[in-house]
Amino acid sequence: MDNLTENERVAADTAEAEKGQAAAALGKFKDVQTLMKAYSDLEAEFTRRCQRLKELEEGNKAKQLPDGAVASPSRKTEEERIADALKDEKLRDAVIGDYLKGLAENKVPLTSGGGAVTAPKNTPKSVKEAGKLAQQFLKG
Repeated sequence: MDNLTENERVAADTAEAEKGQAAAALGKFKDVQTLMKAYSDLEAEFTRRCQRLKELEEGNKAKQLPDGAVASPSRKTEEERIADALKDEKLRDAVIGDYLKGLAENKVPLTSGGGAVTAPKNTPKSVKEAGKLAQQFLKG
């Protein structure tokens, strides 16, 4: 009987030691079930984040410009950009100054389309007609 009691005591000590080792290996978790629940929750969150990342990457690929630059997420319309430029006094003055400089250098066309209209050439056929044209020119 003494031998049986000794075996029970060794088994109890061994079970106690294994329980202490398992508790140390589980860290902040109370038991294996708590650890498994936390792992399942973490795995689900990881899956959601991977899906979201994939959606964002596909969105960025769709928004890439021809030169490889990525379009900004909050793109302003042309009217909004013009309104912002008109509010910025330095920018407005720079644009107007550049336009006036172009006018001075004849880089900016003042008219578009059409050609110059010229009067028909009037060539005198005689000395008498040449005299009349000269008188009109001197009087006129």
